[in-house]
Amino acid sequence: MNGLVNWEALRRQRFAMLRDPKTPNVDWNAMAEMYDGMAKLEKSFTQKQVDAMGITQDDTVVDIGCGPGRLTVPMAQKAKSVTCVDAFEKMLERCVQNVRDAGLHNVKPLLQSWLDEDAVAKIGKHDIAVASRSVGMFDILKLNQLATKYVFVMSFANAPSLREIQLDFLEGITDISPMKKLPDERMFDYNLTFNTIYDLGANPSVVVLDDGFERIYDSKEEAYQHLRFVGKILPEHEERYRYNVDRCLMPLEDGRWRMLRKTQTYVMWWKPSELHLP
Repeated sequence: MNGLVNWEALRRQRFAMLRDPKTPNVDWNAMAEMYDGMAKLEKSFTQKQVDAMGITQDDTVVDIGCGPGRLTVPMAQKAKSVTCVDAFEKMLERCVQNVRDAGLHNVKPLLQSWLDEDAVAKIGKHDIAVASRSVGMFDILKLNQLATKYVFVMSFANAPSLREIQLDFLEGITDISPMKKLPDERMFDYNLTFNTIYDLGANPSVVVLDDGFERIYDSKEEAYQHLRFVGKILPEHEERYRYNVDRCLMPLEDGRWRMLRKTQTYVMWWKPSELHLP
């Protein structure tokens, strides 16, 4: 079905606008520790996202671009099984370790690039297909082929992303450029994905949930030491790093300190049978 607006073209343009041609390709293996640390900070918020998905003990789930298992672990606690798919060994290793730490035995790791032409065949059908903040979100039709019951996509909703918050801790320390801000964030957000899916014939559902990165520390020193996973802190940058952390700490009445960075996440889903494939 062709709509009045080519929403898919706008989606692709949005991704192009966010990509800096001067920035080299990201080494996601090198990012595994940082992403794992950040995922642990948003554990309670992630649980609310998974609870909104309505996964049952009879469902088989596939997590495309699983990273360190932010969603894989809580989904596996509800589902019959979860296949966690990632193209990067270190990410998948982190995911597997987090699965083991949670005492789960119903997760199958699969080292597989989503960009391969035979990715769908190698991954296979599942009841539910999930892509969160990953490359799996970029090709709706391809993702749709993996599911028989529901397809879920989710990412940050008009709010700071994980990468933005990580770089805030490194402000004045790293030469990595912050992510580009678009002229009108609300014009280029999850509305593009929603309307793309709608024009393909489905009736997508969406909820926007409070999200964030949070932890309670007994002291500021504990916070300084724990948050070092955000990036390399040289001795000459220690003072600036501590200043950046201090900006995120709030004192509690019992003498402890709370680190909280608020954001929001949208969770969107549809029935794969409703999509009219071209």
